Amino acid sequence: MSVTKNYVLLTALGGIITLATWPLGFHGLMFLFWNVLLLGLLLLDMIMTPGKKLLSVRRQDKEATLYFKAENSVAFYIKNSSRYVLLIEGKDELHRHFRIVAGDLLNRAVKPRAERIFEYTTIPAKRGSFGIKNIYLRWQGLLGLCVKHATYLCPAEFKVYPNVRDLSKYRLMVQKSRLLPLGDKSIRHYGLGAEFESQRAYVEGDDYRKINWLSTARENRLIVNQFQIERNQPVFILLDIGRPMSYSVKGFKKLDYAINAALILGDIVNQQGDKTGLMVFDSQVRAFIAPGQGAGHKNQLMETLYHVADNRSTADYEGAFRSLCEKQKRRSLVFIFTDFEILEEAQNLIAHMKLLKKRHLPIVVFMRNENLDAMAEQPVYKEFDRVLRDTAREFQDERRDIFRTLHAMGIPNVESTAENFAVEAVNRYMQLRRNG
Repeated sequence: MSVTKNYVLLTALGGIITLATWPLGFHGLMFLFWNVLLLGLLLLDMIMTPGKKLLSVRRQDKEATLYFKAENSVAFYIKNSSRYVLLIEGKDELHRHFRIVAGDLLNRAVKPRAERIFEYTTIPAKRGSFGIKNIYLRWQGLLGLCVKHATYLCPAEFKVYPNVRDLSKYRLMVQKSRLLPLGDKSIRHYGLGAEFESQRAYVEGDDYRKINWLSTARENRLIVNQFQIERNQPVFILLDIGRPMSYSVKGFKKLDYAINAALILGDIVNQQGDKTGLMVFDSQVRAFIAPGQGAGHKNQLMETLYHVADNRSTADYEGAFRSLCEKQKRRSLVFIFTDFEILEEAQNLIAHMKLLKKRHLPIVVFMRNENLDAMAEQPVYKEFDRVLRDTAREFQDERRDIFRTLHAMGIPNVESTAENFAVEAVNRYMQLRRNG
């Protein structure tokens, strides 16, 4: 229990009155009278004001679903079983990764024998499952002199999922073909099983390998075959959670962007009638989900990815690729979400890419190192700045060499900004599907 500002002000007022009566000679009596009066009123306020047993707390949800880096509403209810109106301040016990943006101090007047909702808005800064135990209450005394405190055990589990609230936006963009940039060319891909769709006249820019020479001779004009990726084509997402994905870009870890992209890509793939599989790996395979569709499969992907955490290990590409080839026999599109910070990591990826390419069509999506780009363009004021800039530019050239090497191997790859990571992945899938 504590006292209110009113009690402090009344105490100060008693001091002023005591000083004012000093010349009259009964200041000692006034001091004693005032303090006894205040203490008596405080004691009366403590007795009259309802205690902890007359208040009860319950949560709106004992298992709440929240979304990472998004505003989420959380609520609990307080019931006042007394016969007095109480001014109550409620506060939840939140994890250090939860930032409250509205409703930090919840003050509500709760009527007698009534229940009232206390609601606040929080932005989780980390994915995963978090246990919350207590709710803290303070309420003012009926005479306004004391404040009572109580802690209520009210456990709950908050599951923070990747923020995929805008999945419908991506679906709509795909339906309207707004994701694909105007005039974008189809990317080359080799060795992928495709279904014959139709024939049409050759136009400038068509791949000459698609020319049907028998039809060309018969029609006396160039005719090309059109293909489409076979229906129900499995699409696997290989998610690297090793050290390079642990670095932050604009307040988010690379892995967080990649997880959002994986869920968005998986949703679009399912919407297009294809199946989605998932493998999470670092130095070993951490999770594997066979290709599937439907709401249950979507929930399985979400449950697998919401608590995935980055670590400082080095990705074992050979082990991941070999495991995928053993478990997934049917030829599939394989999107690899990864990155590298040192040249040896990229060389390791290239060294084992042939193993994957024998059985599947790999597509590598890298995340652009925006800090490196900024360093490469920074102004030079002293020699140390020049060394940093030249080193950054040298590493940029090494990254471009890696991309060219993969391209020469017939492996589509793209380097994307963090914000466009999901869009780039969906673009590549839609291009392959439409231009088989």
